[in-house]
Amino acid sequence: MMWLQTDASTAPEWAVRLAEKLTRLCDSITERNCPNISLRPVGPYNWYACTQLEVTEEQKTLFPVPAVYWLAESAYCGFTPLAVYTGEQLAGLAVYAVDPDDGCYWIMAYMIDRHFQSRGLGRAGMKALIRYMAEAHGCHTIRLGHRPENGTAASLYASLGFRQMECCENEIVRELNIPSR
Repeated sequence: MMWLQTDASTAPEWAVRLAEKLTRLCDSITERNCPNISLRPVGPYNWYACTQLEVTEEQKTLFPVPAVYWLAESAYCGFTPLAVYTGEQLAGLAVYAVDPDDGCYWIMAYMIDRHFQSRGLGRAGMKALIRYMAEAHGCHTIRLGHRPENGTAASLYASLGFRQMECCENEIVRELNIPSR
């Protein structure tokens, strides 16, 4: 939903409020129509299926690293992989980690398989991941990076409240601040 992107520093206040209202409305419609999303640990019963997840051919230039790489890196680098399910079907993979220097949590990889895209699962899964990280770890800040040319990711992350922090040639870093409850 590219049209929902607003930059609060340059947009009129009414536009920011309208974008927030529209985002909430779209979220409620998606949640009513979206199959049950769950996050499950990657383990002996589903690790191989996770290696078979793929993005579309066009997305491989934006997300060139296959899922098997993230699983291997998770095994040796302290990352936590989670399988994204819709009902009982594996639909995607999320990988997160904590930076030992500052305690900030990072979403290292997030993908929805090509067969499950355009159904609202990306948004629903990302919201579930944010909720999980906040509840399981009590984290108040989540960061992630994406390629500048990945407009779909940029739009999704901005609509979920991730603010752009840094931009370099190959990566845009975004940060989400989660209010304390």
